[in-house]
Amino acid sequence: MVIFIDDRPIRIVKKKELGEMPSKEDFDLVLDARLSPLKVENFSGHTCIINASTEQVEKILMNLHAKSGIHFHALYLIVDDRKLFKQKIVKMYQLVEAAGGVVVNQDKDVLWMYRLGKWDLPKGKLEKNEKFETAAVREVEEECNVKAELGDKVCTTYHTYTHKNKLVLKKTRWYAMKTNFTGKLIPQTEEGIEKVEWLNEKKQLQALTNTYSSIRYVIEKFKKLV
Repeated sequence: MVIFIDDRPIRIVKKKELGEMPSKEDFDLVLDARLSPLKVENFSGHTCIINASTEQVEKILMNLHAKSGIHFHALYLIVDDRKLFKQKIVKMYQLVEAAGGVVVNQDKDVLWMYRLGKWDLPKGKLEKNEKFETAAVREVEEECNVKAELGDKVCTTYHTYTHKNKLVLKKTRWYAMKTNFTGKLIPQTEEGIEKVEWLNEKKQLQALTNTYSSIRYVIEKFKKLV
């Protein structure tokens, strides 16, 4: 599970999976929650925390929302029971569910949109009783005017924001999609989308320098599928 807070990835990792993670030499800071005080202002670079309780993790996340001037890049929380921690974290927020797509055309270009000064991928909230797969296809058509065929699930992302003084956790399921569409791309301007474009590999590299960490994570997962 990866949660993005202020565009920083917070990774909840099982101890058993630690072998798949970077070695301790690759972390800038390793803290044992039983021995060291966990002050978010002291985190740096890629910080790894082991032996944290659910209460300590909750406190860390709340401090990340409350404090400014935090400069670390990513946080790894190594836990025994990821499901338990995930349940605890989700209860801290108002949950919103969404779905989106990584859409590829016949030329192998990927559908991107530009909104709020950032490159992004089409996505949106589920309607009442709507399935994730249905929502993903609908959002692509509504936001970009592209009809696409649903493929495999890419990943699930979680990112947080504040709405009406409440902390919101947005859970988004991402799907690979294909299309033969060659018509006009029409941005959904009422959603603040300024333009929609097919980007080749070179242009995608440029877009990735001006997008969100969660979107870079989605593209990274997508490339492993193709």
